[in-house]
Amino acid sequence: MSSPSLFKAKVIKNARLNVEHFILSVRPEGIMPAAQPGQFFMLGIPGRLDPLLKRPFGYFRVKEDALEFLYRLRGKATAIMSVLDAGDEVEIIGPLGEPYPLPKPKKVPLLVAGGTGIASLYPLADAFGGEALILYGGRNSDELLLTEELRGICRVLGLATEDGSVGVKGTVIDLLKEFLAGKNKNRHVVYACGPRGMLKAVSELGLEGYVSVEERMACGIGVCLGCAVKTSTGHKRACKEGPVFRIGEVVFE
Repeated sequence: MSSPSLFKAKVIKNARLNVEHFILSVRPEGIMPAAQPGQFFMLGIPGRLDPLLKRPFGYFRVKEDALEFLYRLRGKATAIMSVLDAGDEVEIIGPLGEPYPLPKPKKVPLLVAGGTGIASLYPLADAFGGEALILYGGRNSDELLLTEELRGICRVLGLATEDGSVGVKGTVIDLLKEFLAGKNKNRHVVYACGPRGMLKAVSELGLEGYVSVEERMACGIGVCLGCAVKTSTGHKRACKEGPVFRIGEVVFE
């Protein structure tokens, strides 16, 4: 696994997918960082004091010579990011965190995504060479992103929306339970990323696999302890020991 580094990058494109979601494409100065699925980067804009701290964004993909991040408008930092234009400069630290472990032979990877949690799972699905199964849910159709691209990198894509606008009406947990009904759960290794409530529900199903937690971070390198999560063996740092944890390790309250 490559060591994290601080580097600058130029914005190539900041594509708007819908009202709230964007893909930021940047070209790093020097060598492209060798990120692995599940890792993340801390992004900031040089010279800005508000917000002062960089923000964590999961590695989405490398496309040609660009490092890409899928993000959603959530606050001041992402509002500033949303108006970045080609040629603007960003400052990045990474890759950071522990990646998703690969499954044992003959195990079927089952990826469970909620909303922008798909950003973390997309490169993992791609790495499985079309063999992954993906279950993807959101509140409505606007929260299900890049579904046609997803169909091209997985064996099965199941969709769920709470308002029934796309796929099955219900949550991705409803979809997961329906999918597993009557099947041997031991055949699958689950990889999940999404809202905390979704991860808690996945963790309660007695499955083998991993969850990637989304925590607020200040430094991203394990110094400030601001992203500590409660686990079965004590508190651990999402940025250092995580963000990927084995199912059953994180204590969701």
